[in-house]
Amino acid sequence: MPLPLLLATLLHLSATDSVRTDRDIRESVLRNSADVRRCYEREGLRRDAGLHGSLELELTILPTGAVDSVAVSSVALSSRAGIQEVTACVTAAARHWTFERGPFAVETVVFPFVLRPVQPAPSAPAASST
Repeated sequence: MPLPLLLATLLHLSATDSVRTDRDIRESVLRNSADVRRCYEREGLRRDAGLHGSLELELTILPTGAVDSVAVSSVALSSRAGIQEVTACVTAAARHWTFERGPFAVETVVFPFVLRPVQPAPSAPAASST
């Protein structure tokens, strides 16, 4: 293969075989983190009000920005109650997430989520009228 053709081929590969930046992936996942919170609250906390822990979501993202596959790669929750329901809900929701479309390679990323019940804010003491 002549050198200019080889160089052009390599340049073409690097331009279309790039990966999304960590920042772009993080922003897209955080934009959809309400789905994870909703699944945790609706499916997990409903079964165990003290449920807390973490899960890692593995996403395979196509160049179109569509999610091709989703799996929970790790889960560490304080109770077994609700684990199956939370993971099923999160994986179903994540299949509908979208990422930036572009000349990207198919890529698989793992994103951790920490799940904790929202603690109510402490109430301020009532002012006394003297």
